[in-house]
Amino acid sequence: KQWYQRRVRGPRMNRTRRGFLVLLGAVLIHITLGVLYCFGNFSTYIVSYLRDRTSFSDIRFTDTQWILTLMVVGQGTTMFIGGLMEPKIGARWTIFIGCAIHTSVTALSYFSISSFYGLITTYGVLFGFGVGIAYSPAMTLAMKWLPTYKGVVAGAVVAGFGLGAMVFNPIITVFINPNNTSPTYVPDPSHADEKYFHDPEDAEILNRVPKCFLVMAGFFMVLQAAGNLLLKKPPPTFQDYHGQSEDSPSLQTSDSANLIENEEADLSPSQVLREPDFWILWFAFFCNNQGICYCSTYWKKVGQNFISDDIFLAAIGSAGSIGNALSRIFWGAIGDRFGYRVGMGCLQLIFGCLYVVMNFVTSKWGYAFFVFFLFFCIGGSFSLLPAAAVRNFGTSYSTANYGLVFTSAAIGALVNVGLMNLFQSVSLSAQHIQWIMAAFLCAGFINTFFFNFKKRRAASAETRYNPIPYAD
Repeated sequence: KQWYQRRVRGPRMNRTRRGFLVLLGAVLIHITLGVLYCFGNFSTYIVSYLRDRTSFSDIRFTDTQWILTLMVVGQGTTMFIGGLMEPKIGARWTIFIGCAIHTSVTALSYFSISSFYGLITTYGVLFGFGVGIAYSPAMTLAMKWLPTYKGVVAGAVVAGFGLGAMVFNPIITVFINPNNTSPTYVPDPSHADEKYFHDPEDAEILNRVPKCFLVMAGFFMVLQAAGNLLLKKPPPTFQDYHGQSEDSPSLQTSDSANLIENEEADLSPSQVLREPDFWILWFAFFCNNQGICYCSTYWKKVGQNFISDDIFLAAIGSAGSIGNALSRIFWGAIGDRFGYRVGMGCLQLIFGCLYVVMNFVTSKWGYAFFVFFLFFCIGGSFSLLPAAAVRNFGTSYSTANYGLVFTSAAIGALVNVGLMNLFQSVSLSAQHIQWIMAAFLCAGFINTFFFNFKKRRAASAETRYNPIPYAD
């Protein structure tokens, strides 16, 4: 018994403690990557600066949406690259490269903000590249250390991504706008809902906008350095099945043999593209992404129409990020318990109803309530969709297959920015746009019930009941 305590139980307990440190490191890194959800709060300051301090004096909110759109496109195009880099150079180096790109381009935005096109290159495309490269390896590494708790680990890491706005929204607002000044300048009376900060009244606020990129980069560097120091590659014999080596005799059971035998049942990316269920998942993500992009970009602009308190609006954004984080665990549990169709159907129905009812909200507390639950719905897609992809298409190519599903987010973001520019050209009100977002979600709701769930034979019981939300 003493030998067992010393040789078996002791090392296993040490590995578990070390695993939770690796998990903490992954969460810290994801908090910095999740700052893209701050764009709705940050955009008011960015567009005001571009209008007053650069030659782009006619730029509007719909134009700056390209920044967030290209973040999503950049992330979507490099997630697969990060997956290819990890087995070649290791997870820590892959994460380090992604974080280095993410932090350095944020600092470079201090200079590039003098040009709108420079800003969408650094704080848009390249920023998204860094997020995409670092995202999956951080979560995968944590799950390798804690294989028994894959579902909890994945949910915790993805929740860290959702918490990024809670951490950085107050930092952005307090640094740029410490006196809680609200924008009042309306350059075009026909668009009275578009309010900007303006020289000379708001000169101090505008002066701080470029410096905010340096402040954010400094925080990123500290948190990412701490996170990377906590990361560590697990021992080569430390695999699933509670820390046993994959060569352990106890693993040579009928279950493990069946798993190996059934791996051929998993679908490769080329096979997945021929599956009708893939396109149903793809279209569901596309429809959801219309509501996601609109809320992430315009929640603050819409709120400024009747809320003259910038710090309160920043607090709404931070509360929304908490809802975003909690929802990833909540909707993942709903999907586990009731299945993809019920989970996604409920999410899309609630998401659409929130957009409809929000048209009648006029109080700041009522608006805070609806923004919180809109963000609560946003996070659900990133738990339900990858779980459905893993269960329906298998685990062998899960990262690549979900990467294909995630292309709908990139295309959806491009469509959304095009629609917003079209709506602007015809002077469509926020209320009408919110009805259109509800219509997209209704289409997604109908689409979801054509999904034909099939359990892949290669998916183990652990995978089926602990879905892995690979990306955001």
